[in-house]
Amino acid sequence: MLVLGGNYKDPNTFKFSGGRWTKDKPRNLGRAQDDTLIFPDGNLFTVNGAVGIRDYGLGDYNPNVPDDRFRQVELRDADGNWTLGPKQRLPRGYHSNAVVLPDGRIMVTGDELQQIANNPDIKAGNNGTIEIYEPPYLHQGGKRPDIRTVPTQPVGYGKKFRVNTDSPDQAARAVLLAPVTSTHSVDTSQRRLELKLAGAGSQLLLDSPASAADAPPGWYMLFLLNKAGVPSVAKWIQLSPDA
Repeated sequence: MLVLGGNYKDPNTFKFSGGRWTKDKPRNLGRAQDDTLIFPDGNLFTVNGAVGIRDYGLGDYNPNVPDDRFRQVELRDADGNWTLGPKQRLPRGYHSNAVVLPDGRIMVTGDELQQIANNPDIKAGNNGTIEIYEPPYLHQGGKRPDIRTVPTQPVGYGKKFRVNTDSPDQAARAVLLAPVTSTHSVDTSQRRLELKLAGAGSQLLLDSPASAADAPPGWYMLFLLNKAGVPSVAKWIQLSPDA
């Protein structure tokens, strides 16, 4: 488990593993009101953020002159290293959000009670705009795997299930990603699981998670990834202890 964010003075990340807490590699910025997502390839992505609930660094309720550092996204690789990425078009703090879409892009939304900087078209206090971010894995090269069909009925735990694809040679890994259900910069259901995968022709045979302790019952996005980590467009499957 990794805990991070909530304090603009503290860029540290804290890992719980093997029954104890340790400091992990810090982010480049401490920030509050930020959102961190798990990507299908297992890397992490931080977006949004500010000094406090409605403080963008240069005064409460004043995003027109924000501290632009908090508009810069951060990405964490498999070795735990954080790298700064591009800046968002708009500052987004309190009640902002970010969602992994089934096509692998990221939808970034929200920001409460702010007159957003450099956008005269927004007349009300609430910001209703949406930004779309394309993660690096969509531009790493190599053909994206595809998923043709998945089970339409719920899948049980510790079971094998079949997935049909038109690109079996491209499918190196299979991943379940829980949908985002965050509020106030916290997502208690975020989860990513790699599934054992075997193939024969256009059919892939996948092992579902062993138990509800690994993946609580409900709907998950199933991604196939190629060797470079480029994901397919996801299909939804449902896990159920009664299946």
